[in-house]
Amino acid sequence: MMTENRRVLHGAGPSAPVLVVAGLGDLWEYLLAAAIALRARPGAELAFASRQALPEMLSVWAGGGFREALLLGVGLSADPTRLGAAFRALRAAGTKIRWISAADFPVPPELPEGVRALFEARVGDAEDLPGAVAEALGGGEALLALHADPARMAGGKAWTERVEAATWNFANTRDLAPLESIARDLAGGVAPERWGAEAKRLVETFRQFGYRSLQTASPAMRRLRKDISRVARSRAMRVLVTGESGVGKETVAQQIHVQSGRRGPFLAFNCATVAKDLLESQLFGHAKGAFTGATEAKAGFFREADGGTLFLDEIAELTPEVQGVLLRVLQEGRVQPVGEREVKVDVRVVAATNRDLAALVREGRFREDLFWRLSAVTLEVPPLCERAEDFRPLVRELWRSFAPGRKPIGEDDVALMAAWNWPGNVRQLANVLERAAIFEDRTIAELLAEEKARSGVRAPTRESVLPPGADEDAPLEEVVRAHVRAVWERHGRNGSEAARILGISRNTLRAKLGGTDQSALGAQTP
Repeated sequence: MMTENRRVLHGAGPSAPVLVVAGLGDLWEYLLAAAIALRARPGAELAFASRQALPEMLSVWAGGGFREALLLGVGLSADPTRLGAAFRALRAAGTKIRWISAADFPVPPELPEGVRALFEARVGDAEDLPGAVAEALGGGEALLALHADPARMAGGKAWTERVEAATWNFANTRDLAPLESIARDLAGGVAPERWGAEAKRLVETFRQFGYRSLQTASPAMRRLRKDISRVARSRAMRVLVTGESGVGKETVAQQIHVQSGRRGPFLAFNCATVAKDLLESQLFGHAKGAFTGATEAKAGFFREADGGTLFLDEIAELTPEVQGVLLRVLQEGRVQPVGEREVKVDVRVVAATNRDLAALVREGRFREDLFWRLSAVTLEVPPLCERAEDFRPLVRELWRSFAPGRKPIGEDDVALMAAWNWPGNVRQLANVLERAAIFEDRTIAELLAEEKARSGVRAPTRESVLPPGADEDAPLEEVVRAHVRAVWERHGRNGSEAARILGISRNTLRAKLGGTDQSALGAQTP
């Protein structure tokens, strides 16, 4: 995996006399600019860099033996002192530095004259970076036409999708290799049908998972995203994802799979939707004739997910018998289909539940040994009401997916939706927005009122929830906390009952109450 600021390039020798560095702004534009530069400088090394990382990256490459460094639209204002030091090191190594940009992106005026003198600036007349690079270096007519209207070019739609896939992949993994591959294929005129296996695999992965992402503006979700990345890259083969219904537990599992780089498939199995007497054969497979009705052999989800990730949703619904079989599979890495011999499998299992597994263990309804086996690595997805910062970007993303090209939802309607606590979380919000996209003659207020009635949950108002004397313009988080506390107090500080009524987990109830009130909820162990 090639990530920013961690790659050493060596340009010594005739094969790579030039270093091309492109920025990380509008990636389609920067990729085409890089491709034009690669056509003009065959054999050049290519890297992508943000303005923040540029000084350190250039310092690393100063000893690479490059005769020329082309900087394509990369910002120069992040750290002029370190940037100047990197430029001096390149110049001392005999490298000529050229900075090329479009008309609307001049050299930053705050850049010291001593740093300006170290490089040649070329601000083209073109309004976009590919045009400016073509002006400076020559050629690139076909790529400029692709930039003008991708849909009209042969393979244009395929290139656009590949760029979207690489952009999405970079956002999740910080891996730059797919971007560099695109620039080189564009420069070489490689037709979509001749793309390499890695490029095709990334596009297929994007088609499967790319339109489901995690909004991470809130501190809680930023932490979760970092944890997902750590887990994905780790050797942990069992992960438990917890959270209320509708928070996006399957999306978390998908992100773990995508960032893991595992080549096998991602398969999802809902343990609550299969008849109990069929659970074992569905998960672990069976031979033809193994039991009445087994008219053909079935591999089972574990074998079908070999080399990949198996998402077991609603894990708490497994029967005690299947829990025992699952425990053995997790311990030994082998499955025994009904009527067949054991088979070794390589599967990362991501289990999910909106139930309190520890409480189920205490009640004797879930195996304690399986609980510990599954919960060594646990990720909790916070409910939407705890993610106020994510609400608006989430609405924007969902609306774009349901109503592409349509006018964005107005701020008043967004504020109206944000004032509700959304007991069904992201899934419920998505349902309302999908209906809004279908029924254009209905207002958001009407659809929201219907959804509140359908859910059977009365949305708390500031007047009914906030303590006497509280600020009527209090933030949404304060309103939610006050409502949670009021329900808890109204039901005799019974944590289990309050959590049930509110439709949240006891862990979420603890977080909302905060302070010394948590002690009244008791220990949370099996």
